[in-house]
Amino acid sequence: MNESEIARYFFHPVCTEEEIDRIFNVQNASDYLLKLRAETIVDHMRLFRVYRNKALADPNNWSLEKSFQTTHFDRFIKHSSQSVAFDCSNVTYGNMFSNDPNGTIFATEYGPIITISEALTFFLKFAHLALLDFDTVVPPHVRMNALRIAIRVMLKTEAMDFLMDPRGIVPESVGMAIYDPIPLQLEFIAGHEFAHHILGHLDSGATIKKPIFCTISPSDKDYKPLPVFSQLQKKELDADRHAILLLEKDKPHQADVLDAALLWFGCLELYEAVSEFMCPSCPWATSSHPTARQRFEQLVTLSESLGRGKTTLCEQFLQTIDGLKPILLEDVSTNIDIYEIYGSVYLDKPDSEWRGPKLIDRKDYY
Repeated sequence: MNESEIARYFFHPVCTEEEIDRIFNVQNASDYLLKLRAETIVDHMRLFRVYRNKALADPNNWSLEKSFQTTHFDRFIKHSSQSVAFDCSNVTYGNMFSNDPNGTIFATEYGPIITISEALTFFLKFAHLALLDFDTVVPPHVRMNALRIAIRVMLKTEAMDFLMDPRGIVPESVGMAIYDPIPLQLEFIAGHEFAHHILGHLDSGATIKKPIFCTISPSDKDYKPLPVFSQLQKKELDADRHAILLLEKDKPHQADVLDAALLWFGCLELYEAVSEFMCPSCPWATSSHPTARQRFEQLVTLSESLGRGKTTLCEQFLQTIDGLKPILLEDVSTNIDIYEIYGSVYLDKPDSEWRGPKLIDRKDYY
């Protein structure tokens, strides 16, 4: 087996032969995005195990590229004007595993590539379980553990193997309520990145280098730093506004996306509070993004300008976030190991209603 065959061998468990050909002979932006996805998965064993199992589950129809959905990007395009849809359709886009919860636009020789982290869905699921009201009573300790898992996902200390080890069991009605806002939240984030393109924010060509994806492993610290477009805070706020305004041809849908975005920023604020507590930022350093609270408040103002008014629900939600922050930060202070140690956290103890039986790695799943 020669050196080229050995290099291809690593991708066989998660890619088709045609995809491997594209990875080793990149011709366009779609090939480049596939290469980023595949290399990140192959280089991180937990991700590799998840995608190997997904490929084995349906070997005749498997495609790594097709396993990453573009529904939220496509939905934004569908609900935008014809001219906006045309501009967006000329950009390569899709999910991958990355560090940035706000979405990332890679600057490549093949043009900009808009991405959203696949891990974000897991953050939102557990954050919603911690924050939302349900018909079923969710025990306080289950909500707290859900919040811990959500924060750990963003800190990259939670293992990305939820499809094999789901961390617990939730009632069907709760699971549906947790999931319902997520497609709209992802559509908003996709719209935010598309708005940067539509508004000409990428024309300046200003970029910074960031690692694609990392866990707490020291070897991940500088994992594949690549150029991504950087923006001023004002442009970030402009992109938030236009992620909503560009959906003007479908007012009911526009309102739904706006509400989902407000929920997203509430969840994000809790993560930002923990991140700042664990690793305080330099007080005179320039931040690339406004705070989640600033972004939330701008969307509330936008809601008023669209004739929806400032709802009591928004005020109650902010009270919930403000009430949870000191509780969460106290938990981080007294249980720092829970947030720093790489592995898995669960909703409850084994053999309980919200957990089910304990699953053994390499025995119950591979």
